[in-house]
Amino acid sequence: MTTNTEQKVLASARQCFFRHGYKASNMTLISQYSGYSRATVHKYFKNKDDAFRQVFHCFQQQANHACQPILAKNLECWETIHLIMQTWLKPTFDEVSDQYILNDLKYHVQHVAEDIFNEARQGIEDMLCETLDKAQLKSEISLSQIKVTPRKLAKLLLASLDGLRGHLEKQDLEQASQEILHIFKLACR
Repeated sequence: MTTNTEQKVLASARQCFFRHGYKASNMTLISQYSGYSRATVHKYFKNKDDAFRQVFHCFQQQANHACQPILAKNLECWETIHLIMQTWLKPTFDEVSDQYILNDLKYHVQHVAEDIFNEARQGIEDMLCETLDKAQLKSEISLSQIKVTPRKLAKLLLASLDGLRGHLEKQDLEQASQEILHIFKLACR
């Protein structure tokens, strides 16, 4: 099988999950969406959990790759952090409009793909920490007033990001993230 087949099967699984939710989706339905036999679909996914994990993992990889050019630009610390946050604030299930399906997907991503979710969080934390470390070395920021390390500040920023994603509507995320970053920026002068 070609990479195109694998990509099509993965895209079909994503489409199936986003239309029907985790509970209602199954390998037969994914097969129907892809246009390939169940046997072909099973070559790429052992079962529904594996398909769901791969869909979520693909999203996390795309977000991580989108952050790499931002880190390479050597922008001002807070601008870099803002751009990283914007990349990760894009909701994973952005195109899902049905609230029942959205809740189903959010619940199951925490249970079926918890390790992938935690790995992605660690990756974001590492990016933020690296950015803060560099800024501190260049004297762009000072953490002495708030008495935290770059790692601790990265954890606080990430907790703020999680809070925004979990409690605000899409249209309010940008403004709220800018306000939070402004507070941290003032504290780190």
